[in-house]
Amino acid sequence: MKSTTNLKNNIIIAICYLHAFLFTYAAISKILDYHDFSIKLGQSPLLSAFAGYVATGVPVLELIIVLMLIFPRWRITGLYAAFCLMIAFTVYIFIILNYSSYVPCSCGGILQDLGWTEHLVFNLVFIFLALIALILSRTSADDWLSSMRPMPFSLTILGGGLIISLSVIILFLTSEDIIHKRNNFVRRFPSHAEPAFNKIDLKINSYYFAGINGKTIYLGNVTAPAYVTLIDTSLKNKSRSWIEPDQPDLPFHDIKLSVIPPYFFITDGTVPAIFKGKTNNWKAKRQSGQIPYFTIAEPMDSLNIALRLTSLTKKQNTIATYNLMEKRLLKENTTLLKTQLNSIFDTDGMLHYNTLSNQLHYIFYYRNQFISTNKNLQLMAQGKTIDTVETASITLSTMSSGDKQIAKPPLVVNKATAIYKNLLFIKSDRIGRFEDKTMLEDASIVDVYDLSDNTYVGSLYIYHIDGNKMRSFKVIDDKLYALSGKYLSVNKVPNKFTNEYNTAKK
Repeated sequence: MKSTTNLKNNIIIAICYLHAFLFTYAAISKILDYHDFSIKLGQSPLLSAFAGYVATGVPVLELIIVLMLIFPRWRITGLYAAFCLMIAFTVYIFIILNYSSYVPCSCGGILQDLGWTEHLVFNLVFIFLALIALILSRTSADDWLSSMRPMPFSLTILGGGLIISLSVIILFLTSEDIIHKRNNFVRRFPSHAEPAFNKIDLKINSYYFAGINGKTIYLGNVTAPAYVTLIDTSLKNKSRSWIEPDQPDLPFHDIKLSVIPPYFFITDGTVPAIFKGKTNNWKAKRQSGQIPYFTIAEPMDSLNIALRLTSLTKKQNTIATYNLMEKRLLKENTTLLKTQLNSIFDTDGMLHYNTLSNQLHYIFYYRNQFISTNKNLQLMAQGKTIDTVETASITLSTMSSGDKQIAKPPLVVNKATAIYKNLLFIKSDRIGRFEDKTMLEDASIVDVYDLSDNTYVGSLYIYHIDGNKMRSFKVIDDKLYALSGKYLSVNKVPNKFTNEYNTAKK
């Protein structure tokens, strides 16, 4: 009988020491590599919103359990805690494999060479060992758990497993809600960053995107505004055409080319003038009518153009729509772009028309906000990016004339944007929480939002080309075309985002 008891005690002690070794190694690995551990937790589908707390709490908890496992007085309590913690880890992995929108990289440490399925099996083995030790302790130890009758003992074991499993599930649901709807600047990168798989040298860096369709990319050039460059989407064929406006001698200062095949538009709000033509001959006719001065022109279709009007006297930017057939403004909304600093600068931004939803979207440069309107300029929705800058950080100075000017470069929140189907892509130069700060030296960050419900979907990296940052981009299907320095490159959009095209919410 005594030898049987000793054997049970030895098995219990061996299992306790095995768990103690596992937790010690895991905790020390996390502490020594705390920075990378925090970054990886920030990418976790379950823990992104709580990564800061978990990165500190988990290794501390593991070390506390180790101390309990070492001292005989607390050994069985520590074993019970280890049992519950391993269940939590296992439920975490199970949710990642079966219910997560993507599977992140493993957290490294002792199991860094194992895949998630191997992790799951490894954890189940340790849960089984802990359960065996707890059962053996009922006749070999004298503590609060071992002294229980069979029924309370079983309920305690089962209840602990259920409570910890339910806690992980609640953590998952809460974290997902925070990340997608109430984000505190934690990014998700559902796939590894990949370099551009194709590029073309344009020789000069003054090109901009004028339009794109399934076969052709149209590029304008600020230094040669009379030309349009056509490149097929495979980046193999390139051609250039001369644009012929019927009034070429106007005092142009801010020419912008926009192509919506089979039409193209030349706009300059400083004249002001709007030209329209067809891409089969690139001849443009100036449109007559009561065209106001404007600072942005965004063609919506062959007849309607959205304009941003700027009033220096009223210190106000407004959005309006102009109809080429009726030759007048159809609508103007003076309340959409709400100022924060009583100036026109903090409402500066980018205007896009979405052909899928027939909506206009305005993304502010200096604050974490974007708005959506219908074609009648009625506000449909307001969204926020995951950035935390809600108020524009702009320093203004008053000139002797009384005019206000920006005194120093403002903080840019949203650098460049593109819209494809139901997704909004925003380039940001700001590092979020739990991110490697050196990454911006090699790549640009693009955050993706679903415009159907204004939720955050995820982020991706776009690597610099020969040290040149991406300055503008367009997205079509599973390709992201970027202008970086003198290069036009194409990158693959991860399936995580392209799948959102097919499951667009109505």
